[in-house]
Amino acid sequence: MKLTGTDIGVGVLAGLAAALLTTGVIVNSSLAMILLLFSPLPIFVAALGWGTACGFIAAFTVAVAVSVIAAPTVAVVVVLITALPAAVGAYFTGLARPADEIGGPKDVYVWYPLADTLLRLALVVAAGFIVIGIMIGFGEDLARQLAQSLTQQLAVSNPELAANADLTQSMAQFVVRVLPALQPAVWLSIIIANLYIALRLTAASGKLRRPRDDWPRALRMPRPALVIFAVACAAAFLPGGPGYAATAIAGALGAGFILAGFAMLHARSRGASWRPFALWFAYLAVFLFVFALLVFLLAGLFDTSRNAPVSKAVNTDTPPNNDN
Repeated sequence: MKLTGTDIGVGVLAGLAAALLTTGVIVNSSLAMILLLFSPLPIFVAALGWGTACGFIAAFTVAVAVSVIAAPTVAVVVVLITALPAAVGAYFTGLARPADEIGGPKDVYVWYPLADTLLRLALVVAAGFIVIGIMIGFGEDLARQLAQSLTQQLAVSNPELAANADLTQSMAQFVVRVLPALQPAVWLSIIIANLYIALRLTAASGKLRRPRDDWPRALRMPRPALVIFAVACAAAFLPGGPGYAATAIAGALGAGFILAGFAMLHARSRGASWRPFALWFAYLAVFLFVFALLVFLLAGLFDTSRNAPVSKAVNTDTPPNNDN
């Protein structure tokens, strides 16, 4: 692919926008935290609308901009959890191949399944948090320090908590056991939400070449994810770093299966009179009782189908991926 000045400009502008959305948390406001959730969006839009190269130019721009605004270490963190997943996710979303290569009809292109993209994004997000954990020296000592810091902050409003050693110990256990899985799980959900929004925006603008996915039927985890998830869950019981790394992978993949479970509910309730009640009840149950997520996790584990959209070939010599 030959890059044009427009492609480079779009990539740079997208990277600067993502950097501003990310570094806005420095001001420590509620609005800045909300904007942080949309930091992958400019990179997704640039890569899906103008090509994969624009996405990686945006990721590089984010790294440079955050290094200048904040610090190089912060830039590494932003790239690992925001820029790189967005660029990689857009890359896989933009892949297509002739259908006749896999036994299909001629003059038709098959696009990369959304299920496979979800799996790869889960692994990229998990890998990013694993690297960050290594950078900060995540472990029981750090967890204890974080727990003490949280207890001190809570003690400002409730002085009785200052001398509560059990609370500090409970928080430390939470940080060690739950946080390595919770962070990748939540962030993968945010990345997927940004991908969905970016696909809708670029499709509305006419820049997207990928056909529209039927998300309720396409958002699944592929069968290999079951094996990886099982191994990660078993390895999560290992002590120290290997256990934390496996927990991060299990958390990210678990979030993928949960998203698939929600998608199944949306797909199977289509056209049903009870659909509004079922959706409201499901989301309210998850909001009130976190353990309700287990139902959607199990549902996602039992449906590992792959659904790939197809499009009619305009130019049979050139696959219609995001690099063309």
